[in-house]
Amino acid sequence: MIRRLAILLLALLGATAALAAGPLELSVQAPSPELADHVRAIAAEAAPKLEAWTGASPGKVLIQVMPTREWFEKRMNQLGGPRWAAGLALPERGLIVLRSPRQLGDPEQFRHLTIHELLHLYLAAGLKGRRAPLWLEEGLAMRLSGEGGWGRSATMAGGVLGAGLIPFGELAERFPDQAQQAALAYAQSYYLVTWLQNEYGPQALAKIIKGLSQGRPLTAALRQTTGLSLAALEERFSDDMHSRFSWIAVLGTGGVLWGLVALGAGVGLVARRRRQKMAVARMDDAGGVQTQMRPRPRSGRGRRIVLREAGMDTPRPRESSRSREET
Repeated sequence: MIRRLAILLLALLGATAALAAGPLELSVQAPSPELADHVRAIAAEAAPKLEAWTGASPGKVLIQVMPTREWFEKRMNQLGGPRWAAGLALPERGLIVLRSPRQLGDPEQFRHLTIHELLHLYLAAGLKGRRAPLWLEEGLAMRLSGEGGWGRSATMAGGVLGAGLIPFGELAERFPDQAQQAALAYAQSYYLVTWLQNEYGPQALAKIIKGLSQGRPLTAALRQTTGLSLAALEERFSDDMHSRFSWIAVLGTGGVLWGLVALGAGVGLVARRRRQKMAVARMDDAGGVQTQMRPRPRSGRGRRIVLREAGMDTPRPRESSRSREET
């Protein structure tokens, strides 16, 4: 009898592992067939990379693209999510809700947003119900979605050369509510994840995630991969960031920095706007979503569960970046 129970338990564990590694089954509700196809193409392109990094697949996923700001805010009210968000990902429900490309203004930003939110679902599947520190999850989402760090360099420089960086121990569960500090938290997360990959190899982050998925504490997973504790890594990271951004203070005193920034912005502005107009025209998202969505009553506890699942235990200001399930 005991032997049969053991065999049954192993079979169930094997089925769970197979489900976590199963292929992505994607359904899309969007204002137009063209936009739905665009979302599927983004997901299909990103899936192999996301699965390789997390070691899992979320299985069935529904992505809903809201055609207007009003529709998006209505959906956020139904789910208990923040109305100011660009997107929301709920791993336990296999659900992602996105603003349309027209609301974002930049079609490339829509691509980054879609991959960013998909990463949260892939990572949740890979961690098997466990939680990664928020700085690791958001940094990895920004890194893998291709969002880049140039837009965060000024924020990072301000933290390095100004009041100082936020201890990563304070960024494990939530980010600051204050807009400037929240922006610094996202910038630090991006730069630390990038730094870990550059210092310890392309597979470093995947090894850390694997350690967390096996139930190891963060410090143990970091030591196994890097040989250092989080405190020691923070010290090295801070020293490297000071070396990296110290030149900004020198250039800034003579106005050279702002001249370079203005020149780069001027060169790219016209081309970028032209690309945006052409891409938005190809993805005309006029129309309504395919499914009638009616608000359901929810308790305060239900809202807290949704926000916790999204990594947003408290509302964040509009200027801050995306949430974990927005994100």
